[in-house]
Amino acid sequence: MPRELSALRSQLLAVQQQLPELLDVFLGREPLLPGSLYLLRRRCGKPHCRCADGELHASTVLSYRGQGRPQNITPAPEHLPAVRQLTEEYRRFRQARTQLLRLQRQLLTLIDRLEAARVQAGQQRFEQLRSATSPTRSRR
Repeated sequence: MPRELSALRSQLLAVQQQLPELLDVFLGREPLLPGSLYLLRRRCGKPHCRCADGELHASTVLSYRGQGRPQNITPAPEHLPAVRQLTEEYRRFRQARTQLLRLQRQLLTLIDRLEAARVQAGQQRFEQLRSATSPTRSRR
């Protein structure tokens, strides 16, 4: 029993040590933009254009939910690094949130196991104390 409690405590501490790194992400001050940048290839429709032969036009597009509905916007090339930074920060934030949820589940599972093991140890100790004293009957 003491080994199991020690192992559970060690596991609990190991999970707890991952939390400060996640907290740094949540406490960041960078703005977030929920969306994705991706390369869109398409035809322009002109009959003698190079895209008619299969060499499609490429542009980087921002896909996000703005004003309550999905939108695809082509940012100016000079704004792409800033937009990419905004979307990457958002993705990093969401990944940290997912990691936090996983760690919270782990913490709760470990805490429940610790509680069960400690309750079992307490009941065993109580039984030892009870058997060591003279048996008395409770009055009603």
